[in-house]
Amino acid sequence: MAFDFINILFLSIIGFVISFIGGLVGLVLGVIRLPFILSMGLNVTDSVGTNIGVSTMGAITASIQHIRKKNTSFKLFIIMASTGAVGAFLGALLTKHVPITFFLILIGLIISYESFTLLKDGSNRRKTNKDDNIGNDRKDTTTNTSNLDAKSIKQKNLQHDVFMQSVIGFFVGVLGGLVGLVLGSIRLPAMIKILKTEPKIAVGTNMLVSSVMGISGFVGHIINNEVNFLYLAILGPSAMIGGFIGARYTDLLRPSTLKKMIGIVLAIVGAVIFISPIIGFNILYS
Repeated sequence: MAFDFINILFLSIIGFVISFIGGLVGLVLGVIRLPFILSMGLNVTDSVGTNIGVSTMGAITASIQHIRKKNTSFKLFIIMASTGAVGAFLGALLTKHVPITFFLILIGLIISYESFTLLKDGSNRRKTNKDDNIGNDRKDTTTNTSNLDAKSIKQKNLQHDVFMQSVIGFFVGVLGGLVGLVLGSIRLPAMIKILKTEPKIAVGTNMLVSSVMGISGFVGHIINNEVNFLYLAILGPSAMIGGFIGARYTDLLRPSTLKKMIGIVLAIVGAVIFISPIIGFNILYS
């Protein structure tokens, strides 16, 4: 398939910008990129496979940058990735038995709600300050107890955290497996809101989880011969550069600003997911 310079330049710029934003906020944003690839004339299956490849390439370089910046929690990554993989496998087994459109709408609603809450929190500085002081309050409480009580409290908190991380990872995995979505757009705000993870750590960890899951999906599409390597060669390098550069700026943003940016991007992602069943194709990576 022949490409003129304008098409190559357009695709490269789109790949860079989307991956730059994705690297910054911890989302691969293949859901935004896919319509542009489809507009170039590829069939849906090849577009999806190529899109996952481009998303994965951008996510990997962004993850490398986040690791260098110490914006990742490897403990959280292991729990979320492992439970998410199990959930995705089980969800995929049930795909043929569930109404996909219903779950896409449900996912759109969840993402839209999470977008609203993050935008609200990002605009409320008092709320941010309160969240920042939680750790200090816990430390003061622990200081006033005996060493035995402190160890007991710490152990219970650790068990509760691991349990919640496992539940969220598994739930997101199952839901994603049902509809063919990685759903970092649900996992990321859940890390911030439910697990109380520092925004920049949630961003880096979510990107790392998405990278691993993206590699798995991309290999599957290669095996099924559903990747256009010419498009991949055009979009991949610009996505890698965009993701790497975007991730450099994550920890330079204040938590409230980062929450706002994530909320805005999630609002766009939610809108696209709502639209996808209407225009007749399922978006298979977000």
